[in-house]
Amino acid sequence: MEKNDITYPRSWSYRVIGLNKDDMTRDIKIIMASRKYALEDANKKGKYISLHLELIVSSEDERNGTFAALKGCDSVTMVL
Repeated sequence: MEKNDITYPRSWSYRVIGLNKDDMTRDIKIIMASRKYALEDANKKGKYISLHLELIVSSEDERNGTFAALKGCDSVTMVL
């Protein structure tokens, strides 16, 4: 299977899903540290909270590392 070429730096977004918005927001702030990012509510219905996180990533390693860090948070149920 051929791998798509992604040009970096580029804007990348994640959908972060969990149960408590305050906890998720706190954890995202810690992960992002001094990096610039935008965080918006993506879903206000139902049992789960969905947040849309957008930032500039400079490499595939950074993109994958951010995904892994988000997925590893206790406050986060799923990352898409």
